[in-house]
Amino acid sequence: MPGVERISTDRNLPSGIRVLHVDDDELVLRASKLFLEREDDIEEVIPVRTNETAIEYLFENDTDIDCVVTGYDRERSSGLELLDIVRERCPNLPFILFTDNGSEDIASQAMSSGATNYLRKGGDDIGFFSLAPQIQHAVSYRRTEKEVHRGFRAIEMINEGIALLTDTLDFNYVNEAYAELFGYDQKTLIGRNWEETMTDESSERLRSEIIPNVDSDGEWVGEVTGSRHDGGSLTLVLSVSVVAENEYVCAVRDVTERREREEELIQENERLDEFASKVSHDLRGPLSIIYGYLDVARESGKKEHFDQIEDAADRIDTIISDLLEVAREGQKELDRERIELDAFAEHIWEGVQSKDATLRLDDDVRIAADYSRLTELFANLFRNAIEHSGDGVTISVGATADGFYIEDDGPGIPQAQRRKVLKSGYSTGGGTGLGLSIVKEVADSHEWGLSIEESDDGGARFVFSGVECAHNTPNQ
Repeated sequence: MPGVERISTDRNLPSGIRVLHVDDDELVLRASKLFLEREDDIEEVIPVRTNETAIEYLFENDTDIDCVVTGYDRERSSGLELLDIVRERCPNLPFILFTDNGSEDIASQAMSSGATNYLRKGGDDIGFFSLAPQIQHAVSYRRTEKEVHRGFRAIEMINEGIALLTDTLDFNYVNEAYAELFGYDQKTLIGRNWEETMTDESSERLRSEIIPNVDSDGEWVGEVTGSRHDGGSLTLVLSVSVVAENEYVCAVRDVTERREREEELIQENERLDEFASKVSHDLRGPLSIIYGYLDVARESGKKEHFDQIEDAADRIDTIISDLLEVAREGQKELDRERIELDAFAEHIWEGVQSKDATLRLDDDVRIAADYSRLTELFANLFRNAIEHSGDGVTISVGATADGFYIEDDGPGIPQAQRRKVLKSGYSTGGGTGLGLSIVKEVADSHEWGLSIEESDDGGARFVFSGVECAHNTPNQ
């Protein structure tokens, strides 16, 4: 462990000390003021002769007193009376009993009552030479104590977890934020080993990497995985430093949610990169057709060449429409309403361009769904069936025990491809590969299950489960 300066009350001697000296002997007070104010760090000695005047200075005036020095009257016990009053209102104010009328009994009584020190005056002013360092030490200790308490209060108020550890990595102190982060109360953690709040892997790193680096370099900062009392895990930014020769201080910050968001963003960016590559590829095809036939059309002026250009332009328009649909899907919020599935399916069917395809309604059901999103789901599945099966396809819509299905009598979807077709950008033919991914997003937004099966006629069957629905009866 690198050399660490021990914490000491002597390393920063106090300055500007103001002493209140209480004694009924005027000569003692004059001598005290003369001797003590010679010290550079003692700014002022305020002499008073009675406890009443002392109380005024302490509790009624605006004078800041750093230390009280008082004599002792054996008959009136005035010094001890003042001590009792001071300790009741200022438990930590340095208080020195300075007298030549003392005894071991009085010294014991003074110390048990809370005196900081007990000092005999002695002869030939020897006592004053001893009094100065006693005052300096008492005030220095008190100021250091106040700084420590202030520091601990600040540590308790911050949101970052702070802990002090022994050289055996046992908790000496933890702030409330640290204890709450790991699901403990503060008292429970004191005395336990640090490794109880770390996973096995992180505990091994503590022993083999982190603490050796702290001992050699003085500090270590990095990420570890913490373990909560309930068994959950946390991703933490950990900072460890040497605070004293046999003690470490560590600070932890929970970055679990941030790391999860970063992972989600990485996956989303990878998906978008793949998607953009696929769309770019799909757009280049019809654009090449447009440019190719445009040159031919300029030379020949034949109608069929313009028809080819128009078909390619329509293809691009379809791709753009699907892209907009995907983009809007993530921005919508559900507005559920009761929808009659038969009537709804017929309404969507009227907007599908197909002369020979047939819609068959097997049985009616009412479902709770967002009308706009359900429109996208049905329109995409109807178009997908016609695109892959031809205008003569028959599409059926019906109810299941906990939802509904849409199926066709086309060539179907091979089992090996059924999971892939729901991914954005995946296409088995000339489509954009976006339609079925939109269907999945609509189902997910409603928290419905979606499975792809084979229909009785060998076509594709899309089954939606977990749907809030009620089957209609003839009387309804």
